[in-house]
Amino acid sequence: MSNFGKTERKIKDLFLSEKKFTYEQANYSVLKCDKPTSSKGECKTDVYVLAQDDLGNQKEFKISVKQNNADFLENKISLDRAIEILGSDAQSIIERSIAKIKKTFEDDYLVYFKPYKKTKALSLTMGWKFEFINKLGGKKCGIIDLTDQQKIDIYAGTNLNLDKKNSSVNGETVINSGVANYIITIDAPNKDLNYYLSKMQPIEHFAKQQDVYFVCKALNYRANKDKWDGDRSLSVYVNWFLDQEGKLQGKLVFEKPLSVKGHSIGKNIKNLLATLQINKNNFHELNKYLHKDVRRIQ
Repeated sequence: MSNFGKTERKIKDLFLSEKKFTYEQANYSVLKCDKPTSSKGECKTDVYVLAQDDLGNQKEFKISVKQNNADFLENKISLDRAIEILGSDAQSIIERSIAKIKKTFEDDYLVYFKPYKKTKALSLTMGWKFEFINKLGGKKCGIIDLTDQQKIDIYAGTNLNLDKKNSSVNGETVINSGVANYIITIDAPNKDLNYYLSKMQPIEHFAKQQDVYFVCKALNYRANKDKWDGDRSLSVYVNWFLDQEGKLQGKLVFEKPLSVKGHSIGKNIKNLLATLQINKNNFHELNKYLHKDVRRIQ
């Protein structure tokens, strides 16, 4: 288990063992505590606590636990998920954001005859995935303009699918248990409950103060394995085709981000390579078919 997972477990176990706690001058008794689970993946709540104050009022503390040095918010962004978060204008928002870093795509290599940084040899770029992060990192990264509500949706999981929103707590489905309403940001993994409570704040307040960034990460066809990493939605994709002179061209497409996915691009690349009779054993012969404008490293 990672240190982060251990911290989640530690906080949950502290609520269960202490059984009582004080938050914002109110005393609470713990009625239920668990890590919500969903059959469809992770929800935003890491620790769910149902508590009762001295007057008999019940309150849910649906806590998202984040590390101070963590940069991930949400990956594998699909068009449907982007619309959930950003609204019906999602594609325009993403397209405008990416336009600010357009040159970083135009300057990148599309064909790799040898390894380069994290890209393996014998690879062709299919396009770039889209992720939300909370700090700048990488050259294909920028800030995305969001309303306060959109920031809350990202951190709290307001628009998750129903299975994630209504996660299971102690074996029972609890409505909206997967939608976080508090957040704890920590850098110390082994503290007492009072320490963690002192770091806890309403997620709405926290989210509004955050800048949200995006990063675009390459999805590549790897000739060595004749495969790629899944049917990911692409924020920018490469339209590979043979021109009238039989040269292989790759044109970057920035319009309608996330509407084209990896499998369609990958299958097209496989068909083109088959037409040219190129495979992993003679991949370097691809060089003679590439259009002069296709950036390559060899």
